[in-house]
Amino acid sequence: MTTRRDWLRKSFLGLGSIAAADLLARDRGLDAVGKGLTKLHHTPRAKRIIYIFLEGGLSQIDSYDHKPALEKYAGKPLPESIRPPEFTFAKQGTVIPSPFSWERWGKSGTYASELFPEINSRFIDDLCFIHSLHHDSNDHVTAKRVLHTGVPIEIRPTLGSWLVYGLGSMNENLPAYIDITPTDPNRPTGFLPTKYGGTSIDRPDRKSPDLAWENLESQFPDQERHIDFIKQLDELHSPDTELNEMELAFRMQTEAPDLLDVDNESEATRKLYGLGGEHTDEFGRALLLARRFSEAGVRYITVNHATPRYGNLWDQHSELEKGHRGNANAVDKPIAALLHDLKVRGMLDDTLVICGSEFGRTPTFEFFDGITGRHQNGRDHNPHGFTTWFAGAGMKPGYHHGQTDDFGYYAVKDKVDIHDFHATLLHLMGVDHEALTYFHGGRDYRLTDVYGNVVEEIFS
Repeated sequence: MTTRRDWLRKSFLGLGSIAAADLLARDRGLDAVGKGLTKLHHTPRAKRIIYIFLEGGLSQIDSYDHKPALEKYAGKPLPESIRPPEFTFAKQGTVIPSPFSWERWGKSGTYASELFPEINSRFIDDLCFIHSLHHDSNDHVTAKRVLHTGVPIEIRPTLGSWLVYGLGSMNENLPAYIDITPTDPNRPTGFLPTKYGGTSIDRPDRKSPDLAWENLESQFPDQERHIDFIKQLDELHSPDTELNEMELAFRMQTEAPDLLDVDNESEATRKLYGLGGEHTDEFGRALLLARRFSEAGVRYITVNHATPRYGNLWDQHSELEKGHRGNANAVDKPIAALLHDLKVRGMLDDTLVICGSEFGRTPTFEFFDGITGRHQNGRDHNPHGFTTWFAGAGMKPGYHHGQTDDFGYYAVKDKVDIHDFHATLLHLMGVDHEALTYFHGGRDYRLTDVYGNVVEEIFS
């Protein structure tokens, strides 16, 4: 016998799983699960976050962490004072200098390489840098998990899921957390209910430039009348969370298609983001969607750059210059366009933009392996000291926080660990990281576990 619940699932062609990403509780608080928040701890600086994630490991010492010692020690081993960690993926060789030219940019005089000329020439004075981010996870899988959830191995909720759980949605017709072109689709929500997870947007197939939600299909005939009928049935029973999710799915069908259609943007905007460009079209579309969804009230958006076109993501174990140049060429113009677009719309004041990777790179080259000793002209993974930048939402413009050693290997001054990073982001959204908890397995959990200090120095 087909139950009402089963009929609902089949009728909506899987849309319930998409709608489940949205909080049913709205801005005024949480549902009854966990301790939750009844109000904001303080006035938030940011209403929303757009996290630009450059997967694979952007080299900090080839982008924004200038180290003249790399030139001085080129071809030589690291000095005794800089000892490589016990674990590395490959045998490391001598120091290699940056293949990119460096200069000072903007009124702040920020030293940066030539990798991102659009961003640097137009927005370097709007950026706030943390140069001392660090953790201990050396492989991509655990490093990404640490960056997004705070722990390397155990499945925990992401920062986005915690924010949705704590703050709810700003648009009842859209999910509060969207993950654009994810490399890890449907990131698990850990112990939080699945309704707090991210909704993935990707291309229907790899040959199409379009980005779409899976299962977001046209309404079947008389769909609204079907929902009204189900509501009448539901009044005879206890409230059905699944029905609420289906209602959200129905509402999404009226708003989401227009948001996904970037062709209705002006030609000037499409050109600004690089749509139609050989290298910039894909990421330009993704960031244009991010602006459109954030403007429509989506609270947390991740935009992932992970195309193997110019090497293996940003993971240049070999051909460092070619790989980084190609990847930077794909993202530089779209990122600058996003910053410009948010700024002229007055949104950058309360939108936090973050850009970074799961870790950085080593100052030494690596061999292909210890047997052949073949020179790879690339850099290994380095989670011990790397750079992430921020813009908007009251961040201190043109400011540089923290420092790595002379070779960019280890964070040595004003170190910022992942729990500090997450505590700071929650603070920007008006949340006390120690107060946002969820009861699970006999104790209260939080994103920052029992750690974390807000890095207040980066606030203007």
